[in-house]
Amino acid sequence: MAERIQVELVDDIDGSPATHTVTFALDGVTYEIDLNDEHAQELRALLTRYIEAARKPKPEPARTSRQQEREEEQTRRANKQLTEQIRGAAQRTREHHKKATEQPEVQAEAVEPEIVEPEPRFDAAAEKKEPAQASAVSLPLFSSAVD
Repeated sequence: MAERIQVELVDDIDGSPATHTVTFALDGVTYEIDLNDEHAQELRALLTRYIEAARKPKPEPARTSRQQEREEEQTRRANKQLTEQIRGAAQRTREHHKKATEQPEVQAEAVEPEIVEPEPRFDAAAEKKEPAQASAVSLPLFSSAVD
């Protein structure tokens, strides 16, 4: 089955058939507009004053081959270092997982908590006779997985 597609340009100003697609740029943004002959001529006439007073941008100077070679070498070195770091991290991860799977799981032994007697209330007379010693209390250790 044959198919024919026809594109019809329509003037973006008034909807009449367009004959031109005009491209222009302002403030670093490129625009396209479909216009008929009359509107295209009006746009060009309107911009003529500004185009005549304007200057064309200077092209960027071409990089010398030495400069280009230097930049490429720096890029290769940076990429090589990054690749080595990634491979090192992957190797350490593999080794960690290998050790974790090889070691049998150690079951935690039930540890009975140490009972600590509460200290008697402050007694000035007892304080003079013998200094009270603080009982050793072991606090639980917590870790945080905050980034």
